[in-house]
Amino acid sequence: MVFQSVYYLNGGEGSRKSKRFYMGFSATLLALITIALACNVFFGQEMWIEHRDVEGGPAAFFAENIAAWYNTLGTAADVTANILGDGLMLYRCHVFWGHSSLAMGFPVLLYLASVAMGITTTIQSGLPGHNLFRGITVNFGIPWIVLTIVFNIIVTAMIAVRLLSMHSKVNRVVGEAMRKKYTGLLAILVESALPFTLLGVCYLATYIREIPESLAFADIWGAFVTISPQAIILRVAMGGAWTRETFNRLESGMEMSVMEGGGRDAHNEVEPDIKSHSSGSHV
Repeated sequence: MVFQSVYYLNGGEGSRKSKRFYMGFSATLLALITIALACNVFFGQEMWIEHRDVEGGPAAFFAENIAAWYNTLGTAADVTANILGDGLMLYRCHVFWGHSSLAMGFPVLLYLASVAMGITTTIQSGLPGHNLFRGITVNFGIPWIVLTIVFNIIVTAMIAVRLLSMHSKVNRVVGEAMRKKYTGLLAILVESALPFTLLGVCYLATYIREIPESLAFADIWGAFVTISPQAIILRVAMGGAWTRETFNRLESGMEMSVMEGGGRDAHNEVEPDIKSHSSGSHV
C-alpha cells in the first residue's frame, strides 16, 4: 500500500510539499509497524524457541519478560503509529467540518486525552515487573483504548454524516460514477476508518477481562493502526478522497445549478472540474 501510494503520488498532480508530506507519513507508518512486528517476532522466538525449557515454560517466560525493553519499544511504536493515525483522522474530519470550530472542539480534546493516556500506558508497561495485559497497567491501558475508540467513533460518525448530507447535493451536479465514488459505502468505510474502530471494540472487550484472546486482538488492532491511515493516504494519492477543494467545486456547481435551473448544463460544467482535480494528489 505504501509503494502504491508513492507510485500514484509521483504520477499525480498536486504540490510537491503535499506529496512529500504523504510520502514521509507513509514511510513513517511503515517503519513503525515494522519495528512493532520485529519486536513481537523476537519476543516469540525468545519465548517459544530459545528459552522454551525455562521453569514454568513459555507462560512463565512471558510473564517474566513482558516488560523487556524490546516489548516496550514495540508498544511505543504502535502507540506512536496510533497517535499519527488518529491525527490523520482528525485532519480528515477537519476537511469535512473545518467550517465549524464548535464541531471540531470535542474531537480535538478527545485526541489530546488519547495521546496523553497512550504515552502514560507505554511508560507504565515498561516499568520493571509490570505487564501491559495485567495489573495496574491495565488501569491506564483501558482509558487509552476507550478514548481512542470513542474518538474514532465520533470522527467516523461526523465524516459519515457529512458524506451522507452531501449525497442529495452531489446527485444534482455530478454523474452516476462520481456519486458512487464520493458517497458510496466504500468511501464512508475507508474515509472514516470504520474497520479500525470495530476491531478496537473487540480488543477492548477482551482487554478489560484480561483474557489470553486480548493478545490476538492486540496484534490485529495494532496492524490496523497503520493500515487504516495508509488506506486513506492511498485514496488521497489515487484522487478518491474528499478535500476542501472538492467541497468548493461542488458548491460552485450547486450555485451554478441554482442560477441555471439545475439542469444538465450544471452537470456538464462541474463534473470535468472534479475529474480534473481528482486525477492527482490532494492537500
